[in-house]
Amino acid sequence: MDLEQIVQRILLTRRDLTREEVLKLIYEKKRSAEDYLLDEVAARIVATDLGVEIPQAEEHFKSEVPIGALVSGLNDVTLTARVIFVYPIQTFSKLDLTEGKVARLLLADKSGTLNLVLWNDKLSVIETGKVKQGQIVRVSHGYVREGLDGKLELHVGQRGNVEVSPLDAIESNYPLLDQFIDKVGNLTQKSKRASVLGVVCVVYPSSEFKKKDESKGKVRRLRLRDETGEVSVVFWNEKVDELGEVKQNDQMRIMNARVKRQPDGRIELHVENAVQIEKLGRQPVSAPISPSEAARKIAYLKDEGGPFTIEATVATTPNVREVITAKKEKVLVASFDLSDDTGKIRVSLWRKHAELGKELMVGSRIKIKNAYAKRGFSNLLELTSRTSTIIEILSKP
Repeated sequence: MDLEQIVQRILLTRRDLTREEVLKLIYEKKRSAEDYLLDEVAARIVATDLGVEIPQAEEHFKSEVPIGALVSGLNDVTLTARVIFVYPIQTFSKLDLTEGKVARLLLADKSGTLNLVLWNDKLSVIETGKVKQGQIVRVSHGYVREGLDGKLELHVGQRGNVEVSPLDAIESNYPLLDQFIDKVGNLTQKSKRASVLGVVCVVYPSSEFKKKDESKGKVRRLRLRDETGEVSVVFWNEKVDELGEVKQNDQMRIMNARVKRQPDGRIELHVENAVQIEKLGRQPVSAPISPSEAARKIAYLKDEGGPFTIEATVATTPNVREVITAKKEKVLVASFDLSDDTGKIRVSLWRKHAELGKELMVGSRIKIKNAYAKRGFSNLLELTSRTSTIIEILSKP
């Protein structure tokens, strides 16, 4: 353990002392021995005088291995790294038909990243909330194996141990979480997973749907932006509840979201079970209106995409009918024309939005938020609703 590590350990234990006071004590100890003491030796003597326990030189920290130097088959491995991501606990059936548990942590040091695998009783550090994203951990007596994806994993067996926030670990020696954040403008369909940090610019209400097993599911959308662009983020089921109340200008960090490419080429991030959500407070400066919130004229809709906001007048009486989808599902759809001073466009409202079609009449002025444009059978552009669409009746004739 070098001088700086000993000083850091003293400061963590004796918070009544400043760094300058500790260094002064070490200097005076060296001077009293007429400089015959090495810096580390003098620091250890000062630590003992202050009642701070310092590991002996032969202890585990001397045998620590950086992540980048690991190879499959290594045993009795000790390493220190930062927790980048905590995956949810999974259960499985053992050969004796009892239930087993396993969980993973994504760790990183300056040489690379790898998954730490914890089994059964070793999961207590996760179950008790002792280990969290962003913390530094020291793993001792681990063994290295190849995972199913061919990447190296560090496993903690019966002899292994996970120490959270070791006193001699120096924060600046380990990469920060923000180094693992993707820029929104750089997301492509080639990415399977992404982590983003941004500001909420549009919030849509949550909605319920029926799953294949007839149980109820939840979904909610919002749009997140950073300095490089905007992206739609879709929250599913329990993640809708975890998200809780969210407002425009809230800052959020989303880790390990699934990247999905829509048929129109748009990239979406989907937040499911194995994704971490962190709210970071509100952005102090008011955000400008998102392009998806600004109302567009019909003539300015040139191609497929969205989301769009349209303010226009109902030009034809809505035709509300029941149709059968490709999934053999019976749903309602309401079709009618909208017009403004620049042109006319066909609109299709689906499912719960179709009910509103029964209330509309020619001359009603409405505002449709989060609508999407696509090509119809005659290759003409038309607007269609999705679960996140919001419709307001501004006036009636």
